[in-house]
Parts: sequence; C-alpha cells; structure tokens
Amino acid sequence: MTSVWFDFTGFPGKVAELNRLHRLVCETSELRMRTRKAEDVARWEDAVKHWKDFSGFGLEKFYLFENDHFLAALSGGEAEARACAVTFLEFDPYYYRSGYMKSKLLVRLKHLTLRESEKKRLRKIVRDAILSPRPKCEFKDYARLLKNIGTPEFRQVIRNLPVPDVPYLSARRSCCLREVYWKSS
Repeated sequence: MTSVWFDFTGFPGKVAELNRLHRLVCETSELRMRTRKAEDVARWEDAVKHWKDFSGFGLEKFYLFENDHFLAALSGGEAEARACAVTFLEFDPYYYRSGYMKSKLLVRLKHLTLRESEKKRLRKIVRDAILSPRPKCEFKDYARLLKNIGTPEFRQVIRNLPVPDVPYLSARRSCCLREVYWKSS
C-alpha cells in the first residue's frame, strides 16, 4: 500500500524479518544466560547487532509517525493519515522507540471520529496486543482507545479471549476490562 504519508510496499516482509531477528535475540539471550559460555555470549551479541542494523531499515521513515506535520494531519482526522496509522499498528513492527510511536498514534486515534471499518480493524489490533508475547510499553494506550472503539460485543470478546496463563497477558486483559477505559452509557 502506498500512501501520501508512507509506502508500505514490501513492508510485510521487512516486519517479518525484523520479528525473526528479534526472536533470535531472545533465543540467544536465554542461551547465554543459561550457559554463560563465551561463544554463546558472542552469538547473542551478533544477533543483537543484526537486529539493530536491520531495525535501521528506513528508520528515518518511521519517524514520520512522530513528525509534527503527520501528527497534525492525524489529529485533524485526515483520512489518509488515519489509514496510514491503522496500517502501521496492524503490522506492529517492534524496534527501538516503536512503542513510543505507537502510543502517539493510539492517543490521537482515541479522539477521532472513525469509520466503522477502522474501528473494526482497531478492535482486532487491541485483541492482538492483549495476546502479544512482546513487551508493550504502550499497552494502556491500547486500552484507552476502547473509549472510542469499544462495544458491548467487543467487551465480551475480550472476556472470552483464550489468554494463556501468563501474568502479564492476564493483566492486559484485566486492564482492557476496567470501566475507566469504556464509554459511559
């Protein structure tokens, strides 16, 4: 998808590679902690270097999402900026500062009048964020978005989510079910 704001052409493959490299960092980190062998530490350092190097792919373009001009267009409800922000959140790339960028997008989307199709996509994004194994420093902003996109049906979806017995995932679901994050009836 090419937009005035960001060219998502080839983005799925880049995000998949970014995620693969991050998984390798996690795997080698566990190994180095377990064995404490010099070669495992070196393998982890190499994995971190490759992830950071690849994280820089078009990174200057990612900063578009923190650019005042883009954020003003998004805050103003410009359709193309909304579509670009939602698409970026759907891909959910994980790299240095990505959580802060996602947070800025979520805060603005919370205050906009959105189409039902955008709300539907954002509900799926929130559901996926609850279940994501990756750190989500921006998670409360996903929950706060429910003021704009939440429905009684979606609340039931969250209640019924098959959340693994992992404390931080259960905490995310509980966070999303708190009354403060839902529209007042």
